[in-house]
Amino acid sequence: MMSRWLSIAMVAVLLAGCGGKSFTVPKAEYREKVRTLGVLPLMVDEGSTISHPDRETLIGLLHQYNASTRDLLISLLKEDKQYFDVRAIAGDPREMFGRLVIGQNPRGRGDEEHIGYVFNAAEIAPLIERNVVDAILVVIFNGVDRDEKRWDRTKLTYLRADYNVILASAMVLTADGQVLWEFHGKPGESFLPLQYPDFDEAHYNKTEEVKIRYISLAGLERTLAERADGMFSSASGPLPYHRLYEQLAAELDPGMINPLRNQPK
Repeated sequence: MMSRWLSIAMVAVLLAGCGGKSFTVPKAEYREKVRTLGVLPLMVDEGSTISHPDRETLIGLLHQYNASTRDLLISLLKEDKQYFDVRAIAGDPREMFGRLVIGQNPRGRGDEEHIGYVFNAAEIAPLIERNVVDAILVVIFNGVDRDEKRWDRTKLTYLRADYNVILASAMVLTADGQVLWEFHGKPGESFLPLQYPDFDEAHYNKTEEVKIRYISLAGLERTLAERADGMFSSASGPLPYHRLYEQLAAELDPGMINPLRNQPK
């Protein structure tokens, strides 16, 4: 039973490696290059593997919550004053994704599988110049099927199988397309699981066959809406986003000592 349950220039961004600190250059170099960071509208890769029965409505929910929570991400990035400035870059996320992203590369295996993206470098430089920033932070939510373990509520039994999940990929890009930092989360950690193994159904039907079911759209919306008020910092917001943004802000800390930090406001 256990075993069964058990110019166009192209910039290739391959989100590889494990979670944790993900600077691709020394922090001193990052600090020198990125004093003002621009945060793009949070995007959804609508062409990725999102196989939920209510796919289009789910994508709409992601766009809705992405737009309403981006200020929280910017606030958390500003909180420790490690940048001279962190600015929101205006734009339509769908249109911007279509202009910036020109390809994708599946990377990793098992519970580390994720998507790397190929960007149109010709679009990056003018975007950075127009918004007077040194680099841009790109966050893309995408769907993948990946091999993961899911435990039952007793934590005694698990089912290893392919589950459809929503991941968050992020990277910092300079005007010349250099990737200074990248993130795809820890192995087995997803932003929003879309499926679960129905251990209870198997138990009550006295079978070892555990069916994999989709979480209902209402259940996913309740998950996205769950509040994080009073947790972690003075900022607040939906719990899944707050957890993700706290992680992004912590990993994007370049250890910069801002000369303006201790001056009177």
